[in-house]
Amino acid sequence: MSLFKARDWWSTVVGNKEEFDQGCLCVANIDNSSGGQDKIIVGSYMGFLRIYHPHPAKPGDPMQVEELLLETQLREPILQVEVGKFVSGTELLHLAVLHCKKLCVYAVSGILGNTEHGNQYQLKLMYEHNLQRTACNMTYGPFGGIKEKLPKSACSPPGYAKY
Repeated sequence: MSLFKARDWWSTVVGNKEEFDQGCLCVANIDNSSGGQDKIIVGSYMGFLRIYHPHPAKPGDPMQVEELLLETQLREPILQVEVGKFVSGTELLHLAVLHCKKLCVYAVSGILGNTEHGNQYQLKLMYEHNLQRTACNMTYGPFGGIKEKLPKSACSPPGYAKY
């Protein structure tokens, strides 16, 4: 007897003849919603960026139209998508998109709809970095989690004094 059961919770068919890799998928609260609901972010080598807000479905049920929050085609292939605190001066999450020759950071925001069309989501470019060489992947994080600067005396090698 197993303690765990694997079940399909949600699925969709993405694109027509599009190619993806393991770095093309990310799950996070990218729109910084107050409820903290995670969204699924998918980027393809064809340059399509899609953001889904899935709801549980029975196997075989089609995806609901309102689950696709944003679909846009960027000008270049998407190698990897990541979500993090990439903009200084704010604690909000932003989307980093790695292309072959540049890294773009976007803000994703939702505008509440007041008609039957629902909410609208938009992508705003915050900044981009052009790369000198062709990229293949990226990593991010706090890299040790140091939040404070060390005092100058702690940075001196043993046996040396700073005056």
